[in-house]
Amino acid sequence: MKNKLSIPEMAIQQIWAEQDFTQENLKTVSGQAVKIEFTGWHNSGSGPDFLEARLQIGEQSLLGAVEIHVDSSGWFAHQHEKNPDYNSVVLHVVLYHHGQRKIEREDGRNVPELELAPFLSKEPSTSEMDARANLKLFEELPGRCGVAAVEHGAETLKRVIGHAAEQRIQEKTQVLLNRWEEQNPEELLFQLLFKSLGYSAFSQVFEELAKQYQFRKLRPLFRQPQRTTRTLVLSRWFGACGLFTKKLTISDPTVRHEFLQWKAAWQELPEHPKVSGKISQASRPQNSPERRLLGMFHHLYRVANDGLLKRWLLLLQNLNDFADEKKLRRQALFETEQLFSTPEWEVWQQHLVLGKSKPSHSTQLVGKGRQIILWANAVLPFFLAFARHEKEPELEKLLYRLFMILPAEASNNKIRFMEKRLWFSELPKSPKLKLDTFGNRQGLIQIQHDFCRNFHQGCVRCELPKLLES
Repeated sequence: MKNKLSIPEMAIQQIWAEQDFTQENLKTVSGQAVKIEFTGWHNSGSGPDFLEARLQIGEQSLLGAVEIHVDSSGWFAHQHEKNPDYNSVVLHVVLYHHGQRKIEREDGRNVPELELAPFLSKEPSTSEMDARANLKLFEELPGRCGVAAVEHGAETLKRVIGHAAEQRIQEKTQVLLNRWEEQNPEELLFQLLFKSLGYSAFSQVFEELAKQYQFRKLRPLFRQPQRTTRTLVLSRWFGACGLFTKKLTISDPTVRHEFLQWKAAWQELPEHPKVSGKISQASRPQNSPERRLLGMFHHLYRVANDGLLKRWLLLLQNLNDFADEKKLRRQALFETEQLFSTPEWEVWQQHLVLGKSKPSHSTQLVGKGRQIILWANAVLPFFLAFARHEKEPELEKLLYRLFMILPAEASNNKIRFMEKRLWFSELPKSPKLKLDTFGNRQGLIQIQHDFCRNFHQGCVRCELPKLLES
């Protein structure tokens, strides 16, 4: 074998991804038999190298992460034994095993180790650039499902995706119906909107905030002048989320004055409830919790007079007059934008995060992309549950139309992953697959959940290719 110092870790990752080693009599260094059901999804971000691998080690069936190093010492050199992000690792794969020190996770559990060197038929590459390129090329290839999809055509695939999309919205609706009698429906809608408004890093915090300051308790505050209401509501939200505890230097005098005014109003309140979760900063400043809270304030200010539930029902009733799908889609987007548009006077349009410099242009507090997510996770499932509970089939029919024609939500890692696995557009004469509607994207996410993350199937025994044949 080559000098281990000349072999990049990425080359071992490539070997593991491609399973380029003999699997006959494959054993851990402690002698346990290893059977690989699925290598896991390669992770190019932080954390373990492969996620959701499915393995049989000895008598145990395991679902978890796989970490790759050139030799055993890599685990300790990177201090994985102190990092809880690696507590999902169920197998440590190395080219060379050495040393007597056991591989342990931060939670104290031992991790079995597999040494690949004895099972290789050729020597690993010494070029990290080549290994990285080959690994990327391997990831671009479709799965077995993608090969079957190309064979049976785009329309067949879209039909399967459509069924998955319907299943996804049905499941969301049923979850809400199960909760329907637990609380006032308007409060449930309020919680769903608040949670969906929050970036993934603080969606749970926003849901807790909505339960803490219920809409029925906030609504009387909206009967006062807007500036007064703004202080009363934002002081409560910012305070409960712990945003006043930050040590900030706010350069804009208008923002600084208002922030201090809200902080003083919070301190004057007789009680100071706090959400249990901690708000972590979103990766994109446009999604900061400060901006989302201001966006929610403007939405509530528009609907508080009619009521949240009544105002959204009125929107849906207005849409019922549009038979043409293009006009229906256009009107739905227009009506939603009206409910969430940021007033021109709002100084927060020019600020992303408290204490940071302002951007050169104004941006909406709740943009069009987030409005689509509100439809996906709050409006559609809630009102489908409402329509079924109230036995309103016409409303249910309208909601399903909207589900299939609204524009697609912004692409994310799950969607991009599924697009690669399910369709290979680089094949000769292979047409481009357009999955640019809201329903299609939801269907892709459901397929990823039902098949790609199915512990009992994994890629090897996945039933999706058979569904594409039927």
